[in-house]
Amino acid sequence: MWIFILALLIVWPIAEIYVMVLVSQAIGFFWMLTLVFLSAVAGILVLRHRGRVHWQRLRGAVSERRPPAREAFDGVMITTGAALLILPGFITSGLGLLLLFPPTRYLVRVVVFFLFAGRFKVATSTATWTASRYGDYRSGRQTYDVDGEAVDVTDRPDGMPTQLPPAPPTGPESPSQGDREDPAGRRDS
Repeated sequence: MWIFILALLIVWPIAEIYVMVLVSQAIGFFWMLTLVFLSAVAGILVLRHRGRVHWQRLRGAVSERRPPAREAFDGVMITTGAALLILPGFITSGLGLLLLFPPTRYLVRVVVFFLFAGRFKVATSTATWTASRYGDYRSGRQTYDVDGEAVDVTDRPDGMPTQLPPAPPTGPESPSQGDREDPAGRRDS
């Protein structure tokens, strides 16, 4: 497996450079660079827009309580396709475009399913918590009453407690709502 990956890392860039040389000979070096740049910009835009849309679809499937396998796989394929568009090269851009179109994504999904279906065991379970079941669960719990003590903590270096301002007077001696004094000594009427 490691030999295959190493060969791919050596052969792939050589193939990309070869295709770039062929394209630049056919249409010119400037136009080849323009196509590579536009491919990268398109990949960034697709990643930004379609990534957000598929994230919303994935969240919608989860909120509808259905397995989000298709949405997750489509999101991975779109992200991979956009990343391949961003990479410079015409082979990677072609593969990226194949992963972005829904019909070819469906074919990739089918091929991946048949290649890897035997390797995974699928286990499903359903769990629903209705209000009555949750209440039954909660009713079996014990309630505890904890006694505690409050301790005054000060931040002063001398250890003396901080003095709080006196509480405003309450009762008949306090000024009424309409007769409040402001700090300048004037009375409201």
